[in-house]
Amino acid sequence: MFQLPKGNPLFENLAVTKLKLTDVVMKLANGSFTGYASFTFPTATGILVFESGKLASTILAPSQGQSIFGFEAMTSLAEQMVTSGTGTMDVYRLSKDLTMCVHALLQGEALYRSQELALIDIKTLLERVKQEQMNGCLRIYTDEKSAMIFYKEGNPLGFFHDGSQDIDSSPGESQQLAQDPKAKLDLYTTVSADELMSHDLLDVINVAKIWDAAVARQQAELNRMNRELADKDRMQSINRLTDLENQIRTIYIEYVGNVGRGIIDKELTSAGGNSCLLEQERSEQFMTALEKAAKLLISVKKIAEMKEKISALLIQARA
Repeated sequence: MFQLPKGNPLFENLAVTKLKLTDVVMKLANGSFTGYASFTFPTATGILVFESGKLASTILAPSQGQSIFGFEAMTSLAEQMVTSGTGTMDVYRLSKDLTMCVHALLQGEALYRSQELALIDIKTLLERVKQEQMNGCLRIYTDEKSAMIFYKEGNPLGFFHDGSQDIDSSPGESQQLAQDPKAKLDLYTTVSADELMSHDLLDVINVAKIWDAAVARQQAELNRMNRELADKDRMQSINRLTDLENQIRTIYIEYVGNVGRGIIDKELTSAGGNSCLLEQERSEQFMTALEKAAKLLISVKKIAEMKEKISALLIQARA
């Protein structure tokens, strides 16, 4: 995503997690805002460009992949806001003419894209911009730096380069970059600011429905994850109880013989299932029943040894 001139900040570094896209858009639209709102997420950047409260451009640029626009961009922006868990919003007020140029940069017609500057007559190109009274942005850049010249009706409005905060009246950085043999240029044009005002994406994009749908999808996903987590916890609990039951069964059979298998099954059924093993009172009743049955089969000393081993397992399981 291009670095854009900041202009006059209206808001900066607002936490996206505390915002609703519907409220943001309506506040800027109802306030006849001119400028742009920038949403920065770990994996994407979204831009909304407004002209006198009308939404002129919507773009979402992922860290990797192609940028998307319009309805698709607004939908993805809503998804980012409700799912990312982080992100910031900045809102900058610009003049009507600069807003037009930002619109051109983001979504205008590309007359030149990634054109090697060394292969073009820049003087002739600038004369064409002036003669055809172009509105838009000329971007000159290398891998390390970039600079932009914004035009209104063929005349430069100002210059902007990476690292600056405001529009500059001096073309110094642009001229310096233009001399770099590795420099390339993009030229984006758009309609006039007045024509731009005749279009409002909010006439065709229902932001409230987009936002509500994104929130609903996120809630459905959270519900699904919670169900999966609950199912996972339930299965882990079942497996732990089954493992504990098998360990107790092994110890009991070790002392009383194979007849112990039936005794264990009978007493667990009477106790309401192996869940009794995790409750102190019910497990004590279960142990009393096992001890009573064992008295007919083994000595008091063996019973004491057996109880000690089983009790240790029960205490550990309840810890």
